[in-house]
Amino acid sequence: MALQISQIAMALKLQIPLEAVERHVAASPVVVGDEIARQMHAYVKQQQLGYYPALDYFQEQPGVDKELIEALENITWVVSGIVRNEILRTLRPVFSKIHFETIQTIAFTMPTVRPTQQDALTLLARHFTADVVKVSLIATLIQHFQDQAFAEKMAEGLAHRWLQGTFTQVDVSGVRFLSG
Repeated sequence: MALQISQIAMALKLQIPLEAVERHVAASPVVVGDEIARQMHAYVKQQQLGYYPALDYFQEQPGVDKELIEALENITWVVSGIVRNEILRTLRPVFSKIHFETIQTIAFTMPTVRPTQQDALTLLARHFTADVVKVSLIATLIQHFQDQAFAEKMAEGLAHRWLQGTFTQVDVSGVRFLSG
C-alpha cells in the first residue's frame, strides 16, 4: 500500500512573548518601536501626510533614524528565527513536514493606523514593536482525506491548538487543501 499524504497551506499571524525576544536581543523591541513611531509621527505631521508610510520609505528619505531602522531589522531577524524554530519544534509531532513560504514581521508592512486616529502614536508604536509575525506555510500530513473541507478544518484546529501555548496570540487563516 502506498503512503498517503495530504498537503495543506495556511497563513498564521503569531505574537511572540516579548520576554522571549528580549532574551536574544540587545535593544528592547518596545523602546525601538516607540522611538520609530515617535520620529515617524513627527515627520508625517511636519510633511502633512494623511498616512504613515511603510518603513522602506525611510530608507531613502529623512525622518526616521537609519540606526533605529537597522536595530529593528536586527530584532526582526532574530524574531523570525525564533518563530521559525518554535513552529518547527511545536508542530513537528503533528505534521510530518513543514515548508515555510514566507515569514514577515508586521513592523515592515504598511501601518493601518492613520495620523488622525485617536491614540495614533500608541497604535503606531504597537505596529513597530517587532513581536507579531505573519507566516505562510505548507504542512504535510501522512493521512489521506476524501473530504477536503474536513482536512482544512482539522489542520487549522491542530495548528491553533498546538501553537497557542507557545505564542501570545495565534490566528490561523487562509487554510487550503493542496493535494492528497
